[in-house]
Amino acid sequence: MLLLAYCAGLRRGELARLDIGDVNSGDGTITVRQTKFSKTRILPLPDSVMTELRAYIAARRRVGASQDPHSALFWHVQRRSRYTPKMITWLLTDVVRRAGLKPLQGQFGPRVHDLRHSMVVNRILEWYRLGINPQDRLPFLATYLGHRDINSTLVYITVTQDLLHLANERFRAVGAPCLNLEREVRS
Repeated sequence: MLLLAYCAGLRRGELARLDIGDVNSGDGTITVRQTKFSKTRILPLPDSVMTELRAYIAARRRVGASQDPHSALFWHVQRRSRYTPKMITWLLTDVVRRAGLKPLQGQFGPRVHDLRHSMVVNRILEWYRLGINPQDRLPFLATYLGHRDINSTLVYITVTQDLLHLANERFRAVGAPCLNLEREVRS
């Protein structure tokens, strides 16, 4: 759950609605249905995430969980049913607390939904590092996250020191030469 919440930027309700049949090991994708805006999207995932999903599905099989393609991917052993979004929040918050990233009680510290924010920031950082203009890729990122347009995605961009530094370096390399007034005066 944690890997998909972060690596695919999934909402807790999207995690709760995933079925086994939504995982396509052959092409390394998951299908996300019944999203916030009634869209279905097919998301490519890194090989490392697909490896973990395969291991999880094998573990489910060993404990007797249904292998029907329409059964819940995240299956509650004792209740023999699908986890609810509320239960997913509780489980992932517990993981974050055990990792020492959030106090044992209270609402301080990162929220489960913050994983989407981290995914967005880290994707943009990676684009900068690869020399890709993030502005060109925002529509793709919006689609990946299930947003209607990039305006919804922009809310997820938290300005970090790394992001600020890389954006500044990109401006210095690409934008600053356009401001060379000395060259314009001579023309």
